[in-house]
Amino acid sequence: MNVLIFAKEMVDGQSERWTTTPVIIAALITSLLTIVGVVLKDFAFKALEDRRSDQKAKRAIYERYSNPLVSSAISLLIRLHEILYQRHRPVYLHGDGINANSNPGGSFRAYKKLSTMYRLAVVLGWIRACRREFSYLRVADPGDIVRVEKAIEEFEDALANGAWTEQERVARLCELWHLSNMKDLRDLVSLPELGVEVDNAIWDYLEFAKVDDVSLLNPASKQDLCKKIADCLSSRLKTGSVQQVAMDDSWCDAMNIIGMREAWVYRDWQSAIGDVMLQPIDLDARKFEVLGFGDFEQILSAGSEKQKLALRRLLAIFDNLNLSLEDSFDARPRQIRTMARASAKLILAIHDIQGARSIVPVKAVEIANEVICISCRKSVLDAVQTHAHSWS
Repeated sequence: MNVLIFAKEMVDGQSERWTTTPVIIAALITSLLTIVGVVLKDFAFKALEDRRSDQKAKRAIYERYSNPLVSSAISLLIRLHEILYQRHRPVYLHGDGINANSNPGGSFRAYKKLSTMYRLAVVLGWIRACRREFSYLRVADPGDIVRVEKAIEEFEDALANGAWTEQERVARLCELWHLSNMKDLRDLVSLPELGVEVDNAIWDYLEFAKVDDVSLLNPASKQDLCKKIADCLSSRLKTGSVQQVAMDDSWCDAMNIIGMREAWVYRDWQSAIGDVMLQPIDLDARKFEVLGFGDFEQILSAGSEKQKLALRRLLAIFDNLNLSLEDSFDARPRQIRTMARASAKLILAIHDIQGARSIVPVKAVEIANEVICISCRKSVLDAVQTHAHSWS
């Protein structure tokens, strides 16, 4: 009898345990869901809302600055189009400095050169304004305005990146001294690495000679520099050295290649120019405005040395520039073509984003598309010529 009672109690207890277990599980799930909900509400949803807020703020900045930015890019592109593709018009870039004389033609040419510098400075000013406002935001995916950011980066890169000149210098020196052709250079060495090595050798020599440009070296030093670079190339390429007779005949041409004229405006310099061009304003729409032409002209003549130094870096791009000549010893024409292409891409990117509200005139869209098409054809032609040259 006692055994039966004990068995019944065991069954009743187990049954009660089975009955209460789902209740406990349900309570645990409910508690867990409540905790997850609180976490999502307090953290995940807040993070999502912050992200959306950042995106909205970033888009608002683009909307506030897109009109002046695209207007300045159009103004610059029109001038670059004139410089690049109307060969008899950009005579105002000939000569050194900005010197107006009593001749009306001289005054006009001085104005045009100064105006060209100003248009580039204005674009850098508006880009700098965007950068400074973005610095107050957390990083956020810009969505459909990523094209604008890429176009801005390409524009900055066009002014600052001269790595191609290092490789061009090596290729042309190897051709001059019959050390290698382009195909063999690509097969035997890392051309970018060799370009940097030669570039460093040039700067090391200038530092040793206590001058800042190869044109300031005396003839004996120029020949010595050519010999050092020839030895560097022949050693890396594992070829025979350049004989003295060949060096005597070629060092003048080699110096033209070594001293290829460059006028890179590095990114920190671009920021400095942008800061010179900006003035703070107390408006809800924008925090910055760009200097007018009169103020720009005044800075060049009577500004601080810091201001004038920043703006003189722009003058170097356009100074004593003759695009009617195919000058193989000047990197600036290619720099200006790259800048024009980047300006065109920036204009078209903002035009597409603005859609029906775009302020870009039809004529500007046509010029931008024309510049990009010409640039593409030029790139294809250069590639064909390089390929043909490598097999010659």
